[in-house]
Amino acid sequence: MNWSDLRIFLAIAQEGSLRRAAEKLGVTQPTVARRLHQFEQDIGLRLFERDHDGHRLTPEGAGLLPDARVVESAALRVEQRSLELATGKNEIVRVAAGQTSAAVLSHGLHLISGGPTIELFVSDAFSHQESPAPDVFLYHGLPTSVTGVTRRVGSVNVAVYGAQTYSHHRALPLSLSELAILPWLGFTSEQEHYVTMKWLKNTMRDRPPVARLENTDLMAAAAAAGIGVAVLPCFMGDSHQGLVRLSGFIDTLQADYWTLVQQDFSNTPAIRKTITWIVECFRTLEMATVDT
Repeated sequence: MNWSDLRIFLAIAQEGSLRRAAEKLGVTQPTVARRLHQFEQDIGLRLFERDHDGHRLTPEGAGLLPDARVVESAALRVEQRSLELATGKNEIVRVAAGQTSAAVLSHGLHLISGGPTIELFVSDAFSHQESPAPDVFLYHGLPTSVTGVTRRVGSVNVAVYGAQTYSHHRALPLSLSELAILPWLGFTSEQEHYVTMKWLKNTMRDRPPVARLENTDLMAAAAAAGIGVAVLPCFMGDSHQGLVRLSGFIDTLQADYWTLVQQDFSNTPAIRKTITWIVECFRTLEMATVDT
């Protein structure tokens, strides 16, 4: 089954005759008749009955009609989006990213000029069925469960941060044994699977966290208030006036970030420029971050 078959079916259902459907589609009546016959053969259903008024939907055809209209709407959206991306018309590129990578891109919005307009939203559980669907997905680690054109765009260094009081009378960076005795901040129980949580539980020798917070912004605020230490992206921790970096880069938590774009859109000017901009965002932060 393909989209052109459904277009034939929908045109006949709407117009009520092969002749009027052919005029609507800009093809000949024999072509419409032949395509309809082949479509019915392919799916094993009789979709229309011929009467003196033209073509009337059978019960099977009427049952198929709502789903065919849904497919039609989706196909038209794809055609319109492809045209916009290919021609540069209405250049708005939707980018879906996790919390950390979205913050990276937010820091670099000044780096893109002359379009496209970036529409950035945070999503820890990416859905390729969202409407309107994102044009670019930004993953922490190489995506393996979805298909499309991937590209490595950079990485983010992370370290342990805490309030200034944790650095008093201690030589920095702290050793793992020194970190292991400090109160620590963790993610929520629902985020227990995060690789950061596994590293923390191992480093902190399975001591429970003093608090669990949903995102790194909350962790940074709690850490600056002296509640405990937190693992944070260095671009975030280094820029926070109430925090000091207590460790060196945590190499085991440094993972590459990858973009994923659907094959049909990957070579459009707006998408290419967006990917170049994302690479520049990560490169700028990497150059600004120095290990202790």
